[in-house]
Formats: sequence, C-alpha cells, structure tokens
Amino acid sequence: MEWGKLLMPYRLGCPKEKCAHSPDRNEFLRDFDRIIFSAAFRRLNGKTQVFPFPETDVIHTRLTHSLEAASVGRSLGTIVGNELSKKDPTIQQLQFGSVVCAACLAHDIGNPPLGHSGEKAISEFFNSERGDEIMKGINPNERADFQNFEGNAMGFHILTYSNPQKTNVAGGHGLTYPTLAAFTKYPRPINIYNEKKVASEKKAGLFQCDVNVFSEIAKDLDINIKEDGGRWYRYPLAFLTEAADDICYGVIDLEDGYKHGLISFEEASSLFIEVCKASSGDTDINNLTNILNERERIGYLRAKAVNSLIYQVTDVFIKNERDILSGKLDKQICKLIESNEVMEKIGQISSAKIYSHLPVIQIEAAGFEVLPGLLDIFLSALKENTKESSKKILQLIPEEYKFDFDKQPYDAILSITSYIAGMTDTFAVDTYRNLRGIKLPNY
Repeated sequence: MEWGKLLMPYRLGCPKEKCAHSPDRNEFLRDFDRIIFSAAFRRLNGKTQVFPFPETDVIHTRLTHSLEAASVGRSLGTIVGNELSKKDPTIQQLQFGSVVCAACLAHDIGNPPLGHSGEKAISEFFNSERGDEIMKGINPNERADFQNFEGNAMGFHILTYSNPQKTNVAGGHGLTYPTLAAFTKYPRPINIYNEKKVASEKKAGLFQCDVNVFSEIAKDLDINIKEDGGRWYRYPLAFLTEAADDICYGVIDLEDGYKHGLISFEEASSLFIEVCKASSGDTDINNLTNILNERERIGYLRAKAVNSLIYQVTDVFIKNERDILSGKLDKQICKLIESNEVMEKIGQISSAKIYSHLPVIQIEAAGFEVLPGLLDIFLSALKENTKESSKKILQLIPEEYKFDFDKQPYDAILSITSYIAGMTDTFAVDTYRNLRGIKLPNY
C-alpha cells in the first residue's frame, strides 16, 4: 500500500470526476462535520459508556467518549503525518490527522444501548428458538449478521447505507473512502474461511449486505484482499483509530472509576504516573506538586498519561510503517507500546472494580431483557402483520424502518435491528415498558 493512493479523497456515492474540493476545508473535515451533525451521532449522548444513567456530567457517555477519542485520534494522525513527511515531503500535504479524527468520531456510532452487553443481547435473541423462526427464509451468511451481531458492522452500515424509503441519493452519509477505511478496524464479514488470530480478524466489521461497498473502497485505495479471500488487510490508519479508542477507554474509565469512588486516589495516580515514566512517551509531570486538590491531580495525571500514550503509539507506528503498509504487522499497536503491561494492569483493575460495579451489571442485565424483548415484539408484528395487535405495534415504528417481510426478509430484519440498536438507553427502556404494559403514558 502507498500513502498517496491511500489518502485519495474519493467520496462514497459521488462520481470521482464530480468530487468537489473546497479551499476552505479539506474533504476529511467535511466528513467530521457530517458525522457530528448526524442524528445517529447525537443519540450517543443517551447511550451508556460504562456507568448507566449518570446523575452528574463528569461521567462519560458514548458521545463524550467519542469526542475524546476523536481528539486523541487527531493527535495520533497529525504526529504520524509530521514524522513521515520528514522522510517523504509529499506526505506533508496529506491530512492524516483529519482522517483519523473523523473515523474516531464515528467509531461507536453503531453500538446498541444499555452498555457493552448490548451486542450480546441482540445475538442471544437471534440464536434463540424464536430468533431462528424469525430468520427463516434468509441464507446462512445473512443469519450470521444477526447471530453474531457486531456494533462495528452496524456502524459501517449506518455510515454507508441509503434507505430507499428516505432518499434516492446513494452513499449514506457520503463520507470519503479514507475515513470509511480508517473506521473499519475489522475489514471482514462474520463468516470467513480459515479465520486467523490477528487484530484485523478479531471481530466482524461488515454485514453481508455491505461487503461490496467495502470492496469498492478497497479497490480504489489499493487495499489488498488477503490470500484466504473474503477479508482485506487493515487500512494503515485504522491502527490509529483502534489505538485512540484503546487509550481513551483505558485511561478515562479508570478516571471515572476514581470519581465514582471505586478506585482510590493512590491506585489511580500511581498507575498514571507509571504510564508517564515510559521513555518513548516523552512526558514529564513536573507540575504535580503545584496541584493541591486530589481530583485536580487525577485530572492532570490523566492528561499526562494520554499524552505519553499518544507518543508511545506514534513511536511504534513510525518504526513499523513498512510492515504496516505491507500488511505484515497485524497486531493492536497498544500491545506493542512500552506501557503495555501497565495498560493491561489498568484493564484488569477496571474489570474487577468498575465493570463489576452493581449498577453497571444491572444495566447490562436489563439489556438482555429489553433488547430481545423489543426485537421479538417488532419483528413479530412485521412478520405477522395481519393481526390486530401487530397493526397497533407497527404504528409505533417509523415508516422508513418498515420493509415487506415476505419479499425482503433480510432487509426487514436488518432495518428493525438498526432501529433498536439506534435507540438511546431511556427510549429503549421506556418503549419496552410501554409495550409490556409495565408503564403507560399519563398513568
């Protein structure tokens, strides 16, 4: 792969010869703007990152996490671009930071409500007897999209799909190929032959219906398909998208755990200081003694830890650039940095003290009732649409999400799943309560 080709700003749904270029903002900044003004992105404010239904604005939601990941991603891309331009001046004109920033901004856009178990809750429904009955009439590869549901694949679908009941314009959000490629950490569908234990094949990042879209992107950016077929080598900047996410949820979840009283000041501060000590992180903490308040100290150390991790990641990327471009390197970059062991320790502490916190478990357990319940109610109504009860339920579903189940079963199932995955936590819970008669309007 070659940088000049990889950063060609082709735009999905737009003929290449008609792609306009503005002197006021580059094409990837336009991607950022399109994402941040989208309804799907805005709804992330109502989706749990770790702590459900936060009563204070200091706790993160999916939206604040995405904004912070975008900030880190911009720094990662900018530093990498600056370093590479020292070897090749032509790279200086390429907007690495803007591409990674836009991809990071969208990275959680396909995740369902009610915590990190939302994906498993959706998969569990489609692996049930009722789910199997709903999916009669679609082929095994299409079934796999639902039985192994992935928010990454839903995100790519949201960004690239144009609903024919809403618009005649193709290309979904109309993002550039580089941004979509950098978003796609896992360039593969669910079912592949001879699956490898490498970073790019860890999960599925494409629904069956979207494989051809990514194939078009890969072809025009010269991203090679792997010898085993059915999957591609990872787009180089997707490594930075992944790293930005890893940095943010690792460091920020620890800080949130401290704010929630689950992690002590001594434990959190010592871990952050350990990250800052990495020589490749190029970070000092000389002003720590000037900060008197404990919470402010944690904030300062968190910022310094993020800075250190950014430089550690870019150091690994630059040193491995050739192997990344050739597809030889297929590991998470954060597994190769100097502070990997510290970050592993942070992950273990977070699992033991934060992710096992009772409210966190309660919201994820509720997801296993709410999400399968909504899928069952809505899909049953769509499939058995002559029933009087179904007619009432169908009136609650926006028209653009209703497809003919008999003629387009896969599209019908995917559309309803997309509708439910796009719900906020409160809307999903309230809708479920109303439909089950647990809570009624004005009662």
